[in-house]
Amino acid sequence: MSKGWNITCEGLTVRYRTRESYTTALREFNGSFASGRITVVFGPSGSGKTTLLNAAATLLKPTEGRVSYDGKNPYELPRTELLALRREIGISFQQPVFVSQLTLWENVELVLNSSGKLDDEHRELAVYLAKQLGIEKLLSKKSHEVSGGELRRASIVMALAKNPSIVILDEPTAYLDEESSKQVVEILRELKEKGKTIIVATHDPELIGIADVTYRLRYGRIVGSERGS
Repeated sequence: MSKGWNITCEGLTVRYRTRESYTTALREFNGSFASGRITVVFGPSGSGKTTLLNAAATLLKPTEGRVSYDGKNPYELPRTELLALRREIGISFQQPVFVSQLTLWENVELVLNSSGKLDDEHRELAVYLAKQLGIEKLLSKKSHEVSGGELRRASIVMALAKNPSIVILDEPTAYLDEESSKQVVEILRELKEKGKTIIVATHDPELIGIADVTYRLRYGRIVGSERGS
């Protein structure tokens, strides 16, 4: 069983270049994401949630500050080690990404293959997750043949099928009905029990309610944080 990493952010700042100047999307974020914990980031649209998730996932190099994994700076690792680390991160993006010519199942297998985990064990995990989320019968369809909520659930299956150490979900319950949202909550609780590092950006009160740690962002800054018992 692959357990999570402890991720620490120190003075994390991300600026994007615009046509005339720079826009600061994240300002001096100091926080941590621990293994065996559900950490929720919330705040209004444009508050920096997605930027923080991308930076924590090493998909976006910070302009200032640093991200460390168990004390190691991922950008100082040899390329092979950095790629191995990234294979241990399962991400469901706010706007799910699929290869439109492939079925949902083929998209899942594509992710497994790129992670070196295209085997019966991980295929079975994918089917288990699809059953939990109620989309098992949709796996033979292509992305344009299913609804936005169904794509969201398929994206979660893609993120989790490789049994990642680190789980990063951006608005995982968007477009989902109440029953599907409850299933996402249950899956997150199972992952917590397995010691995964779980980071979720959301507006959903149900997800905020199960968090061990929350960070509230506004204009790219922390304006509140809480830790559970």
